[in-house]
Amino acid sequence: METRRDLLRYAAAAALMTTAPWWVARQAHAARQTKLVVWNPAALAPQVDKIMKEQCYAYAQQAGLKESEIDYSVIGGPQLLPKLVASLEAGNPPDITRLGSGYVQLYSAQGHLLEVTDLVEKMQHVQGGLFRVSLDAVLRQGKAYGIPQSVSPRPLVTRLDLLDAAKIKPPTTWDEFVEVCKKLQKPPKLTGYGMCLGLHSDADNDIMNIIWSYGGQLVAADQKTIALHAPGTIAAVQFIADMFTKHKIIPKGSVGWDNTGNNKAYHSRQVLFVTNPTSIYAYLAESDKALYDVTGLLPVPAGPAGAIDSLGTTEWLLFKHNPYPEVAKGLAEYWMAPEHLRVTMEEGDGRWGPPYPGMYDSDFWKRPVFQYWRTMLERGRQFSYAGTPSSASGEVIATSVLPHMMHRVLVENWEAEKAVEEAHKKASEIYARHQEGG
Repeated sequence: METRRDLLRYAAAAALMTTAPWWVARQAHAARQTKLVVWNPAALAPQVDKIMKEQCYAYAQQAGLKESEIDYSVIGGPQLLPKLVASLEAGNPPDITRLGSGYVQLYSAQGHLLEVTDLVEKMQHVQGGLFRVSLDAVLRQGKAYGIPQSVSPRPLVTRLDLLDAAKIKPPTTWDEFVEVCKKLQKPPKLTGYGMCLGLHSDADNDIMNIIWSYGGQLVAADQKTIALHAPGTIAAVQFIADMFTKHKIIPKGSVGWDNTGNNKAYHSRQVLFVTNPTSIYAYLAESDKALYDVTGLLPVPAGPAGAIDSLGTTEWLLFKHNPYPEVAKGLAEYWMAPEHLRVTMEEGDGRWGPPYPGMYDSDFWKRPVFQYWRTMLERGRQFSYAGTPSSASGEVIATSVLPHMMHRVLVENWEAEKAVEEAHKKASEIYARHQEGG
């Protein structure tokens, strides 16, 4: 019996035959002296890893490449960045990889990335074009140095079954959230909030989400004036500290988590809530259908400044050393063709959202679990708000300025304002250095 995945793939193949891009019409590439090296970070949803690998080898076949000419690796997220940094220092990075959190801006400023403006311009001609946040993530001085791959909000991933059993409505404010966690948690087996507080990008986003809800932000719209040292940021840091120390609704071990820590905590039913992209939800589709069916993807609670959702984007990065750049660009174009991306996104159970607004009209995105998705996309912000992603904001994330700030308070018992002052100074130094460097 044919599955929905089979039908989507047949449709993709049919579309390819009628709209073949350059790399199908021109299969006869010269014999490669080196392999096409692909480092694809693990999607934290195995079905997505499988689909993307299958698509890579399908592209290779249609582009006239032998399987032996592809070096394809799925690399765990916590391992990817150290491996990538080492490869750049050694002068042998992969041909193509996928990253978010401002790394396009950071690595393009350092001169590592190929310009791919032509491909991004093609993507803008897809019906509905690209989301503005996806363009902001890849454009630097008017040119594109990354290829938009996805855009996703970070919803409040929720154990709806436990709320329903207690006849409690989902919290709409952070104060309500704390009370719900305190009422329903049963530590150490079940804790309220799986907030990532390790020195990793999930912590940057979780922390910033609460800073926004208290009226703080990283930088002003001029992209120069650091705005961290403000009453809203101080209040937010104190609120996080209270959740951790006073209310004890955040696991103590979260200060040592990487970006998989919150996923694992939710998958093992140790927490009620996490704020995270939908990798958690997509993973459950094949690993724990019972938990999948009772998981909600809700808007984040509101603070004094309102409810503000966090948006994350991911991009394909192509490195300059590549001896066959057109082959790597062809792979990215293949992955991002709507007929192929639909398979990845929908048969991947919503692991990410597509960067094309026009792709949200399908029945898949109209499912009840995604009822808040479009609202979160429309009102969401990126980490670099009120500025746009830049090499400076990328370095703030890469150097864990905000997680270090929280460690000062949670681990070293600093006062919230003192920790905020230090983080403000670090961010100011980073932004000033990038301004001087152009």
